[in-house]
Amino acid sequence: MITLTDLARSLALSAVAAASLLAAPTRADARAPTPVDGLGDGVVDAFSGTNVFFFAGAVLTTGAMAQSGLDHSARVAVQNHLASPVYGDAALYGGYLVPAVVAPALYVVGLALGDDRTTGAGSAALQAVAVTLVTTGLLKWSTGRAYPLNGGDPAAPDRLDHPGFARTFTPFQGPLLAWPSGHTSATVGLVAALTAYAPDHLAIPLVGYPLAAAIGFGMVVGDRHWASDVVAGALIGQAIGWSIGANFRARASGDAAPSVKVGPTGPGTLGVYGKF
Repeated sequence: MITLTDLARSLALSAVAAASLLAAPTRADARAPTPVDGLGDGVVDAFSGTNVFFFAGAVLTTGAMAQSGLDHSARVAVQNHLASPVYGDAALYGGYLVPAVVAPALYVVGLALGDDRTTGAGSAALQAVAVTLVTTGLLKWSTGRAYPLNGGDPAAPDRLDHPGFARTFTPFQGPLLAWPSGHTSATVGLVAALTAYAPDHLAIPLVGYPLAAAIGFGMVVGDRHWASDVVAGALIGQAIGWSIGANFRARASGDAAPSVKVGPTGPGTLGVYGKF
């Protein structure tokens, strides 16, 4: 039987393997990247530009699926035909372990090897996961969406007979709740950041996105999330992760994309500034 310790060890070894793929000669005078590099620009970029369509899509998809009954119907179909406690538990723990192990492992391995590219990958992943989780936590608290079981007994014979649970939102009324799926958003954010940072390594998206999809689907199979929670988490994680990974890549290559912003340029003054 594979234990959580074995899984964590395997993920750490995978991160080391990924580090060897990312490894490249570094300049002796270069400062090693850190997870807080460009944090302000990363946050602004993550929540602006074309990313607004990802966030709008997360909201609109959830509204449509919740109100139309599609969320409830999907839950009933999955639980009646595909329910698997083993798969659900694997997705639950995997969703915790993958971001928690891979991102810091890349950063530590990069520092140990003196390799700025791998350190940058770990830094981008750590920043992306952190921003994604903070965003997800705030959204959970501010929307207050009920989980599929809504605190009920998972073994109750009528547990699938409550379509109204899918439409239950109590904003600012409780602890962290269902929308969006944090397991999905963090995992997709990790993969998106690494893909944007190292687009020449196709193994990252080819392995990472299917893994993230498996974790997201496992949250539905395990009856821990509505399908729209997972869709929203994927859209949010992709937007944040990709923007932050691209920013780290631009800084590493020295050709940051031009940007124009409007904001305060001095006491009582407003102007246009940016990189050109």
